[in-house]
Amino acid sequence: MQRRLLLLGLGAFATRAAHALYDPKPLALIEPALGSWIGTLTYRDYQKPERMVTLSTSMTASLTAPDELALHYVFDDGPGKTVYSYERMRFDLAGQQVIWQFGISKSKLETYKITASAVQDGRSTVAFEQRQEADTDHYLFELSKRSWTLTKHEVSGGAGSDGPAARVLRSKYEFSRREA
Repeated sequence: MQRRLLLLGLGAFATRAAHALYDPKPLALIEPALGSWIGTLTYRDYQKPERMVTLSTSMTASLTAPDELALHYVFDDGPGKTVYSYERMRFDLAGQQVIWQFGISKSKLETYKITASAVQDGRSTVAFEQRQEADTDHYLFELSKRSWTLTKHEVSGGAGSDGPAARVLRSKYEFSRREA
């Protein structure tokens, strides 16, 4: 009787397909991002736009799909104040888009157009943007095995507006790989 149960159990286990064995490998563009990073976030203060603020930041990146990063940030926002952020970035190279989901409690999904991307000598670069009326948000994502940089510039005015375009640095993440 025990032998029958054992054989039945083994037979049921043997018939299950091994689904995960055939998943595609990670996108070469984002594969170096995986792991733990330490660095800073520097951003333009919304209350005093002429002032830049820098926060010590740590970040962990993992994959949720071959072309999608899950990012967990921890910001040191002053004595006794820690801020957390959770994001997902999907790099759809065929569709020339970055689909970026911000936050959990107030989730927001944004789609950006990829304007350039390259993987060369172990370094990945992706430029992407989003237009909103007369303004454009430009991002430059640069990644290697040792460094991670994500820079955002806001461009206002220019074509279709009354004045020349103004390019302003809004934020910049700069990370180096956290050593084990």
